[in-house]
Amino acid sequence: MSLRNRLILTTLLVSSLLSFITVLIFAFISKHHIEENAHRVYNAVARAFSFAQKAIAKSADEVIIELTDCSVRRANTYMMLTERGVFVGRVEDCRFYGAPLSEVIDFIVGVNELKWFIVYDRYILERISEEKPEFFDRFINDRYVVNDFVVEGEYQPEILSEVYSSTGYKLVNRMKTLIMDFPLVVENSVPVGRVVFVKDFSQILKDTLFTSVIFLVYTLILVVVLSSILFVLFNRLVRDITMLKNMAYKFKELDFSDIPKLSEQVRKDRTRDELFTLKSSVLNMAQELEAYIKELEKKKEKFEELAYTDPLTGLNNRRFFMENARTIIDLSKRYREPLSLLMMDIDNFKSINDNYGHDVGDLVLKKLAEVIRKNVRTSDIPARFGGEEFVVLLPRTDEKGALMVAERIRNEFRNSSVKVDGKDIWTSVSIGLSVLSEEDDIDSLIKKADEALYQAKRSGKDRVVIYREEDQGQG
Repeated sequence: MSLRNRLILTTLLVSSLLSFITVLIFAFISKHHIEENAHRVYNAVARAFSFAQKAIAKSADEVIIELTDCSVRRANTYMMLTERGVFVGRVEDCRFYGAPLSEVIDFIVGVNELKWFIVYDRYILERISEEKPEFFDRFINDRYVVNDFVVEGEYQPEILSEVYSSTGYKLVNRMKTLIMDFPLVVENSVPVGRVVFVKDFSQILKDTLFTSVIFLVYTLILVVVLSSILFVLFNRLVRDITMLKNMAYKFKELDFSDIPKLSEQVRKDRTRDELFTLKSSVLNMAQELEAYIKELEKKKEKFEELAYTDPLTGLNNRRFFMENARTIIDLSKRYREPLSLLMMDIDNFKSINDNYGHDVGDLVLKKLAEVIRKNVRTSDIPARFGGEEFVVLLPRTDEKGALMVAERIRNEFRNSSVKVDGKDIWTSVSIGLSVLSEEDDIDSLIKKADEALYQAKRSGKDRVVIYREEDQGQG
């Protein structure tokens, strides 16, 4: 074969390879943009769903239920399940003020052009019906029973089949339909089902693919031009295109380690020809993609941190504590290791808020959080449990060790003050301590610590009380 024919064949082969790489890159970018749009829509709906719940809970003025148990005296956002459905509201003084969840959903649907339905866990509803006879039969009125679900709202069977397990959100029907689901947790602990929103994603998909095809066409035209120049400048172009090919594969795998190398070549290149343009385009695309991925990672870290951190004190929040405590308790039982729990409550906190204002109360909460952080290990789990209550889970710690930690926290907090307008505000903390036994789970361990905390409060405050079975019922 003549050299000319070999050059032509090589040009065609390299052109085909470069075209293939370009298609891969744009396919990846198109998929990334589609998933990004889906993620953005999901985040917008999630924020709107949360905002609407809080807004309706705050504005609700109708007493739906007088709570007989009254284990929750106050909650800013609270869900309750009744025979009429789920209600969203708040708890104040053992009264639940609320409104139907449908009002929240109607707001979301109106703003975001969505369809919706609710899937309830039939097993959970039947368990509730064991305690409340006829609850299940009354609840399923005007609702559909489908296999293991009780469904409220309009639904399509093919969509329902996609939500047998919670995924947050996913694209189905060849990415033409976006399904988003959000858990329904009533009474702060009982997952009864999920709210499912369905959005027609076909127009977004069409717009994204159309833009990608336009870019792809222009890129393929550029490949043809570069192939013509490659025939004349074979050696240099083959070397550089091979380099770009390898970099493109790396960029596809989100490996951007070659960006400095490519940037240096672009800076030194004096030809300013089409190859230079291709290098610059790939460099810009890689830099923008790298920057965008870093931005997404930062946002992801921020959202994860917000989901598990108390914004006032910087400690873990109740959700983080409960999710991790169960695992640690299971491990402690499996390996027969000691574990203790401290539950603490700031003494006279209501008086501080009443006399000095909530800003000073916030400073006191931060001060206790600071003292707790200083006196626990990295393996311990401190958290703000709610209001002025804090908890610390102490793995591999027996009663004696937990008592030492509790006394350190109590003494240091008692000897700390919050300075306001030149005046020192002093207070103390009462602490209840419980030690894990074989029959305990997280709920019983918390209950024991809470009972010990109650004894500490009743015995004069500013003290640590250890839960003892024999002490119960003697009040």
